Amino acid sequence: MGPGGIYRRGMALVDATPGERLVAWLRARALAVDCAMAIGLAAACAVVGLMTRAGAGYLTLSLLLLAPLAVRRVRPELCLVAVAAVTLVQWLTVGGSSGALPADVAVPIAVHAAAAYGRVWAGRAGLAVVLVEAVLAGVMLPLLPSPAWAHLLVGAFFASSGLAAWAIGSLQRVRRRQVDALAEQARLLEIERDQQARLAVLGERTRIAREIHDVVGHSLAVVIAQADGGRYAATAEAAAAALVAIGEHARRALSETRRALGVLRDGDESAGRPDGFAAHQAGVDDLPGLVERIRAGGLAVRLTLDLPPAGMEPGLSLAAYRIVQEGLTNVMKHAGSDACAEVAVRWGRRLLEIDVLDNGRGPAFASSGAGYGLAGMRERVGAYGGTVTLAARPGGGAALRARIPVLR
Repeated sequence: MGPGGIYRRGMALVDATPGERLVAWLRARALAVDCAMAIGLAAACAVVGLMTRAGAGYLTLSLLLLAPLAVRRVRPELCLVAVAAVTLVQWLTVGGSSGALPADVAVPIAVHAAAAYGRVWAGRAGLAVVLVEAVLAGVMLPLLPSPAWAHLLVGAFFASSGLAAWAIGSLQRVRRRQVDALAEQARLLEIERDQQARLAVLGERTRIAREIHDVVGHSLAVVIAQADGGRYAATAEAAAAALVAIGEHARRALSETRRALGVLRDGDESAGRPDGFAAHQAGVDDLPGLVERIRAGGLAVRLTLDLPPAGMEPGLSLAAYRIVQEGLTNVMKHAGSDACAEVAVRWGRRLLEIDVLDNGRGPAFASSGAGYGLAGMRERVGAYGGTVTLAARPGGGAALRARIPVLR
């Protein structure tokens, strides 16, 4: 793999140099390239044999030595075994009379292929073949009477050439493993990136669904209550007041829905926020206004606020507002027309405590807690490591309690 591009086996080259494209093309046709190399070497040895008037034994041994090279990368173990066997026969039969053959170049080539492409045992066997050939060559060469150092020099030459081929093949094997490991790592990173993208999409859909549910659910509950009150009102003044309240809640719901949908159109304005929405959303400072609108809808609500002087983090503030909003919405829908509610938001030493209590039909309210509202509240609070519980109160009514850890 060169600096100009990335090579992946079985795949196209991306941003690769012409040389890398050529290498990839040759690697994809390993058998054809090796066959052509073996044929070329055999032809060259045949020309040398004709020029030196060598006999049939020379041509036969040369062909037997070079033919296995056609499968040196496809079947490196078979290539090594075949070349080693023919080499052993050569040195034991004619090595002492004719010496080394030009076709003996097949030995380092086969050793290199075994170390680079074969199994582990094949690489070790190639090293043994190199040592055995070096010993045989050192003993039988030179053919003329020579001192001992000449035999040692010949043996060292054959050993060094074979060891060099084995070392290069081993390094190539290590490099190929590293390339394969990097390719696998890149594949896993691509899978992880795709999974993270899908999770991000699902998370965004969940946040949008939760926000739309809180906004629309609350506003529709108030609108329904006002519509029912206006329908049964005994005076035109009460009916007109109900219609005014319906219009105000509908406009507010439309405005907040547009804000939520604007997050999708305008991008993420709140990166790093657990709630996922921009800072201009509602917060605990808007709770008095929310309670006043609920009171205008006919539900008696008592509000207690104990907030930090420095204010709250926008995401946490929005979560607290939505929890109170959802709690009062459920009171309006399930507690009954004569129910009263108590809302308390307290900033403690370690916890932000949010309570929404009512004295209405507690079992009906509590049994509805498995819907989207409670799930949305738990998702909001869970982003901060908090908990939400919904249970019936002794004597009637229901209690919604949220506890969120805070850092001072």
